[in-house]
Amino acid sequence: MDKLLNSSWFVKIIAFLLALMMYTIVTMETQEEAANRSIFSKMYTESETIQDVEITPYFDERQYVLTDLPSSVDITLTGSSRLITKATKVDKEVEAYIDLTNEDPGNKRVKVNVRGLPEGVKAKVKPEYIDVILHKKVTKEMPVNVDLKNTRKLPEGYTAGDVEFSPKSVKVTGPEGMIDQISFITGFVDVGNADETIQTKVPLRAYNQQGDLIDVQVSPETAEVSVPIKKPKKTVPISIRTSGELEEGLSIASITSDPSEITLTGTTTSLDKYDSFKEISIDLSKIKKDTTLTVDVPVPDGIESVSVKEVSVLIDVEDEEVTRTFEDVPLTLLGTTDEKKATILDPEDGAVNVTVRGKKSALDSLQKSDLEGILDVSQLEEGTHEVKIDWKNPADIDLTDTVQEASVEIQTETSSQ
Repeated sequence: MDKLLNSSWFVKIIAFLLALMMYTIVTMETQEEAANRSIFSKMYTESETIQDVEITPYFDERQYVLTDLPSSVDITLTGSSRLITKATKVDKEVEAYIDLTNEDPGNKRVKVNVRGLPEGVKAKVKPEYIDVILHKKVTKEMPVNVDLKNTRKLPEGYTAGDVEFSPKSVKVTGPEGMIDQISFITGFVDVGNADETIQTKVPLRAYNQQGDLIDVQVSPETAEVSVPIKKPKKTVPISIRTSGELEEGLSIASITSDPSEITLTGTTTSLDKYDSFKEISIDLSKIKKDTTLTVDVPVPDGIESVSVKEVSVLIDVEDEEVTRTFEDVPLTLLGTTDEKKATILDPEDGAVNVTVRGKKSALDSLQKSDLEGILDVSQLEEGTHEVKIDWKNPADIDLTDTVQEASVEIQTETSSQ
């Protein structure tokens, strides 16, 4: 053993083996650490896709309008779990955008960029490129219209009145080509089943001549609208009812009202019951002469309202007509001379009974002497004649059942000799 230890070759061999052993140990440790690092890296690197990220366009909005912009894109983030969580849950600053700030109007194919990511996180956008159109911006003032929908669905008898709305005009802004297509700006109000005035706010939209919607900016975007809903109405004549009796000797000449018609508001069923309005009554026992009364108008059951609160009732009265007979009213001969005599043969005594008709007040003051029957014989020749009686009586008196002719004999002086 001592000889081996004292041998130089033995020592060199032992040294070589020890060196080889140390190299092997060190090499094995380095490979294990590398493997461990690779496994660690794979465990903490991941991907996450954010869907429906809105695209923010950057361009000169004072001069241009952008159309055909997709609503969103999907962004896939790659990086460590910690950084992705920071980007999506903490910072929340991930932005997809396109930059058109130095572009002229026209069709554009542009790349969608992403910013707002922590360092160490990569992003991939789908789709990476999009097609948009940059238009010259135009603003134009246009009148507003409001249309009613479902007017046929209003309750029976109800109608929509004149629509009030504001504003009367708006400004529309958009691509020049779209602005030129606009025919009208309209808001719609649904009046179906409405039974009272509608107060609402409606959106205003632009439409072309075919009624297709034009996607432009309208300012203001809404209109304040008032739609009066008119309840069923019916106009009927006023018919005045009476109670009591006029005093003796008076009669009604006429009863009229001012106004002569009235408008009723209510349900259709209630209005169907009225062909005339008979709810106003006057007491004739209180009427002594021509009278004008102001009468309150009642609102009948089932009727919501009436068009007038009071009416004037004009009552014209007149004396009642009566008849009266005056006996033995003498007939008067006219046209006799000393040479020409006339004798009344029939009636024998030259007098008749006269029946007159007229107002009681007029007949009460009428005397027999006010009645005169004239027989004009001035043109008659000798002989017997039937002569018409010319009755003279007051204008407001009528003769009834009174003799109209008399038999007269004419005698001349020659015939008597």
